[in-house]
Amino acid sequence: MAVFCLFTSCLACDRADSTATESEKEDHPIPEAPSADSTTPILGEDGQYRIEWKGITWLVKHATNRDEPRGPGENIWSSQNVWVDNQDRLHLKITRQSDGRYLCAELQSENDYQYGTYTWKVDHDLSELQKDVIFGLFQYGGTDYINEIDFEFTRWNVASNNWCNYTVYRNQVTTSNPEVNYVHVDYSEPLEGTYTTHVYTRAPDKITFQSYHGHGTSASFVNTPGGASGWTFDEPGNVPTKAMPVYIQLWTKYKNVSNYELNSPSVEVVVNDFTFTP
Repeated sequence: MAVFCLFTSCLACDRADSTATESEKEDHPIPEAPSADSTTPILGEDGQYRIEWKGITWLVKHATNRDEPRGPGENIWSSQNVWVDNQDRLHLKITRQSDGRYLCAELQSENDYQYGTYTWKVDHDLSELQKDVIFGLFQYGGTDYINEIDFEFTRWNVASNNWCNYTVYRNQVTTSNPEVNYVHVDYSEPLEGTYTTHVYTRAPDKITFQSYHGHGTSASFVNTPGGASGWTFDEPGNVPTKAMPVYIQLWTKYKNVSNYELNSPSVEVVVNDFTFTP
């Protein structure tokens, strides 16, 4: 998942860390643990953890060796931080370890998907995520600097930053510095509750991003670049057309213990639904 290291190095690593205020350091509720009737990832004979959700087989990242962190953010990852509850809701969790490191969570669809509409329904106040947490809904083609389509909900460790980020890496390198071979917009939106819906639609010549209040598509975010019709990436010849896996990811960027500022035993995000409509 090197691509996320690339994106965060472009958008976040060059930004100076800010000191958390007292309000930012307040305690956060401790998320729930999987219940006895939850569905948890299963380890296959190939050493890969998998979980079934919404008719899709997902590969679950498991890399807990602190001496061999994996991107993005040189984190450690646990399959135990992913589960599906008895209401068919997907849970992703970041858990603090005794040494101050955090175990993060990532799923990747086993199959690739191309043109159509991708819809995620989330149950979490994304505007209140701690400033060094990143929640990503995206596709990535496997080659750095190209073919990536991102929803990323984060402030990139600066409390005053906008929290809603849309990004597209072009299907070919068109810049002198490949690390900035993307188009990006960000903004903030006052939320009306914990339910939000995030949709992008892929076509051969454009990708359109939209976000909504609630679990539906009738109440668009009012601050979305592009207005109610959404933000569109349509650079001629540069739109990603490759079929790619879908990822759902919850992580924190900083590999050094002194840079972790979550100040919480754990962080959890619930995804109620994901659909792909060709």
